[in-house]
Amino acid sequence: MSKHVGRKQRWTQEDARTYSSNLGKVHYEQNAWYALLDYKTLVQPRSPGELPAWLTHSQRLGPFKRPRNAMVALEREATFLKNHHCKEILFGDQLWAEV
Repeated sequence: MSKHVGRKQRWTQEDARTYSSNLGKVHYEQNAWYALLDYKTLVQPRSPGELPAWLTHSQRLGPFKRPRNAMVALEREATFLKNHHCKEILFGDQLWAEV
């Protein structure tokens, strides 16, 4: 069983308008908080001679009233994507198991 890791340990404040974690960033703009999630999914080759490739995706979640709400939304979306893609997903340059 894993130990609970608090939000303050998972997220670091870069400046007054930006928080970051291993999964993504939360940023304040246009009077609201937005979560920015960048990830890559593994695309299987179409022919036997090709190698698998990583396809880049970006999501912007929001607007939210508080940074905490944007953080929770980003973590929920990352968990959903991990459950959907299993080991064929990268957040940043790290596999889900490493994050």
